[in-house]
Amino acid sequence: MKKIIAIITFLALSLAAETMTFKTLKNEYIQIKNNAGVFNFVNLKYHNKDTLLFFFGNECPHCTNEIPQIKQLINNPNIQIIGIHAQADIGDSALKSYVQKIGYNFDVLSFSDDIKLINHLKERDMWSGEVPLHVLVDKQGNLKVVELNELLGRF
Repeated sequence: MKKIIAIITFLALSLAAETMTFKTLKNEYIQIKNNAGVFNFVNLKYHNKDTLLFFFGNECPHCTNEIPQIKQLINNPNIQIIGIHAQADIGDSALKSYVQKIGYNFDVLSFSDDIKLINHLKERDMWSGEVPLHVLVDKQGNLKVVELNELLGRF
């Protein structure tokens, strides 16, 4: 009986969860089920891994300074990275060029498709509008703003 109740509860929570869909610059989609502030990635690529949401700007000198550290994390198999350009609207074509020039070899959201995520972080008082910002989504789906140096020591 307990097993049936647990399954019904899980299904009810899953149905109540808001699914957010984000298009990447590679025309792929990342889906996140937002269940009361817990993020569960639908994409298998992100299952059982910590995921860094890296908010950056192409004209941000601090973001530019972080490029070597971000590249260190790219090759670590224990963490995935999703880039979110959160500065002025430069359009996807210019954003693709910037990402290629810098050498970001991870998913970067289409500029026009990240507003839902930014608004969610604003509602949770995790987003002040400044870049760079690093939000770690742990394996359990909990979100935490972290410093890049903390991540480098951890991964």
